[in-house]
Amino acid sequence: MIGLFVLKIAAGITAYYIYIFYYPHSDAYVFMEGGKNVFDHFLGNPSPKVLGWNSSFDDTFFNGTRIIIYINFIIQFLSFNNPFVHILFFCFFSFVGIIGLYRAFDKHFPDKRNVLVVGLFLLPSVLFWTSGIYKEGVAILCVGIVIYLTDFGLEKSFSIKRISVVLLLLLLLFFLKIYILIALLPLLLINYLIAVVGNAKYVLKVVFLLLSLMTVTHLFSKLSVRTNVYQLIADKQAKAVSESEGGIFLEDADYFIRLNYNDSAALISGGQDLYFVKEGTSYVSWKQNNMKDTTFLIEHHGTGPALYRLVYKIKPANSRIKLNRMEPTFMGVLKNIPLAIANSFLQPGLFSIKNFLQLFSWIENMWLLLLIALVILFFNKKILEKKEVVLFCVLFALFQFAIIGLTTPVVGAMVRYKVTAIPFLFTICLLCIDGSKLSKKIRGIKN
Repeated sequence: MIGLFVLKIAAGITAYYIYIFYYPHSDAYVFMEGGKNVFDHFLGNPSPKVLGWNSSFDDTFFNGTRIIIYINFIIQFLSFNNPFVHILFFCFFSFVGIIGLYRAFDKHFPDKRNVLVVGLFLLPSVLFWTSGIYKEGVAILCVGIVIYLTDFGLEKSFSIKRISVVLLLLLLLFFLKIYILIALLPLLLINYLIAVVGNAKYVLKVVFLLLSLMTVTHLFSKLSVRTNVYQLIADKQAKAVSESEGGIFLEDADYFIRLNYNDSAALISGGQDLYFVKEGTSYVSWKQNNMKDTTFLIEHHGTGPALYRLVYKIKPANSRIKLNRMEPTFMGVLKNIPLAIANSFLQPGLFSIKNFLQLFSWIENMWLLLLIALVILFFNKKILEKKEVVLFCVLFALFQFAIIGLTTPVVGAMVRYKVTAIPFLFTICLLCIDGSKLSKKIRGIKN
């Protein structure tokens, strides 16, 4: 385990230098610099503003920026702004989470430890993205410990201490990356209920419980606009598509607007982070409660100019993919899910690779597809004795892939977001392959 932790630290340092030289204003920079700004405020030397406090991450489905900034603020007491100390802590967070996953899997597959090490610790994207100063490291900590403490939801009894830790980590996931919680919580509940009542006709019970949860979600969405899950997903998609095109984003109580990225001269200062838009400027506008309908406008002051708060300024993304515009209805979500999962599986495509990080991700995707093919050809039927774990892992990954694919039009972001899903798919695929059948086939080909 010490060697694996050293490998994570090496990956974290590598990620740091890659982003320092090639992407100097990355999320890691924002998180650490924001923590330093809060630390300066704490010492009585306030910065003009806390970097990243109001950012493109601060939304319903991909939020939690402030949590990571607070974590970096706490680490500042020990690091004195040394980035490598922060990397060490984030490597520790993610390593503890992955150890939790390893122990959870080891309980069910004690004779497959080498496979578990490969599937959980050695995947390049997981090594890279969970070893830097990113949300993914803290997210994998939460997921790993929750799954370990609940045994994939199969644990029937809990001490007060254990359930308190589980609830605390689920709450942290809610504020950090709610889409992971949306994928995780139903599966934990389903496995728990089946563990209590018995796993006879397991698949039928899973289907029934999933349909029941979908029905409850649908009825909940009918209560009001604020509780409409479909509208939340559609709004997130609309914002993400707009952000991928880059621009200057502002808002007031009623509207969210985007100016072209190079239109800074069209903003007239009205106070700290507050601006008027110069008359005659073209921009795109959405109502705050309806991101579905886009309006193209030219600023006309009329009775007086509107005062907007600057939310963030984003460069156009280099690796955008086209998303089908989603209607905020059950069928609107359902018909877009297949393409969403396919994009999460297959992006980046070979001919759309923009940098070496995406190249590694493409190679990893090809490995996964190869493993799936090997599972089909050399399926190990003994794995069905642990069908609860197998189905949990497959559905947990697919649920995340669906939400990420529905709401993420930027390949670079998609590659990073899915690192909390792919260890489950890789590990289960490796466990499902019958090694003896595969070895026999290889020997037959050689002979």
